[in-house]
Amino acid sequence: MSDAQPGIDFEKVSIVPFSEIDPLDLREFLVNAQSEFWEDRDLSGEHGAFWFRQFAEFGLVARYEGTTIGYLLGCVPMTGPAYIHLVAAHRDYRHIGVGTELYKAFIQNAKQAGASQVQATTVPGNSHTIAFHSALGFSGELVEDYAGPGNARVFFELSLHSA
Repeated sequence: MSDAQPGIDFEKVSIVPFSEIDPLDLREFLVNAQSEFWEDRDLSGEHGAFWFRQFAEFGLVARYEGTTIGYLLGCVPMTGPAYIHLVAAHRDYRHIGVGTELYKAFIQNAKQAGASQVQATTVPGNSHTIAFHSALGFSGELVEDYAGPGNARVFFELSLHSA
């Protein structure tokens, strides 16, 4: 594993929707590079092709000097709230603002598409994700059985009227 980047020039970071690149090539890359984004967690099952096909307009990829440094899977339906399924930063680019920039871009795109709210979830023990969402202005609430019996989640909401 290489050393984390001390910081990058965000002027050189491009954040684009999946629809502007080959989304299925990106999906294949991300599924094959799971350990670079998720360490020992295998989240390949969370990367269904529909996120890269039907929702390609709202999925985002962050690139820096030709390297994929982060991505966000999300959707903005015609009605109802926008939803962020997951966001990840490459292990060499964590804690320098990649996730924040992806969230900001998604929130802006959701506003432009007419969404009035953005939602996301995490597991109750994920203190880093809970703090991340709180810092971005999301309100969070523990919901028992959110993901089925015995599967609580912290449910986050951000009103776009005040964001």
